[in-house]
Amino acid sequence: MRVLVTGGFGVNGSWVVRELAGRGHEVVVLENRDDRSLLPDLSAELGAAIPVEIGDVSDAGLVAGVVDRHRPDVVVHMAAIIAAGADPVPGVEVNVSGTTAVCEAAVRSGVGRVVYTSSRCVYGALTGEHGHPSYVPVTEDRPRRPAGLYDVTKVCSEEIGGWYRRARGLEFVSLRFATIFGPGKLQRHGGFSTYSSMIELPAAGRPVRLARGGDERDDVLYVADVATAVAAAALTPGPLPHDAYNIGHGSTVSLHDLADAVRAAVPGADIVIGPGLDPMGMDASYYGALDSSRAAADLGWSAAYPLSRAVPHYLAALDRFGLLAPAEGR
Repeated sequence: MRVLVTGGFGVNGSWVVRELAGRGHEVVVLENRDDRSLLPDLSAELGAAIPVEIGDVSDAGLVAGVVDRHRPDVVVHMAAIIAAGADPVPGVEVNVSGTTAVCEAAVRSGVGRVVYTSSRCVYGALTGEHGHPSYVPVTEDRPRRPAGLYDVTKVCSEEIGGWYRRARGLEFVSLRFATIFGPGKLQRHGGFSTYSSMIELPAAGRPVRLARGGDERDDVLYVADVATAVAAAALTPGPLPHDAYNIGHGSTVSLHDLADAVRAAVPGADIVIGPGLDPMGMDASYYGALDSSRAAADLGWSAAYPLSRAVPHYLAALDRFGLLAPAEGR
């Protein structure tokens, strides 16, 4: 199968490309810059075997040309600006217009399915029984109440995909991910990387000091699980019975749980976490669990990386990709 991945060199996209290529599928990448630093292993193995198209996903003509040239069976649409609220115009252009461009190109070229990487942020703040301290898992039927502009762009994209599904016959499938962590997130996403900081700083011999957040719990997903979920949504024969799937563990962990997993993998890790909620200082309380039983039933997917397995894999990937920071004092 041939799969076009927009944003294929990103923190999440690189693992999706690795997963699909590792299964023997043809992969084409559409990116806004040719930065393969998160795919050094795959670049060395496959080199030019993975076609790379450079351009902005919001450029409808460019996207149409890419899709027309490569004729993919499936498009995995991952390109997005996370900090959309910091600069709203390009944020909306990439996140919303980009989705429209992908859908239109897919319809015109006869693509069978678009898999869209959405987020649990479409549900907005998780309060009441779904928030602290109960964290009752959220199902896909929960009303979408976006808070930030990024959330709004995700809901808009889901709605645009829904219109293409109804009006133009395009199979558009949204995956709503829990909080994701993985190699490269600290380097690429900075302030959105509390979980990555807790792994990478101790690996470099540096202390971790978090003033708050020890009482918070969250559904935290490792990038390798993201990759298998996207692959399942892209490759499962269709049509799929639902157009949206939660992707998470269906349970929560605390920062103390993560600290314990880090200490097991990095002896002597110096981590101190203060009490309270909202360790990432977000404008809404997104912390909570995602009921992913629908993905298990329809896609045969479930998370395979608990913290005890994810942290050692993360550290090994940092070392393998040359992303591990030098130890403090060197």
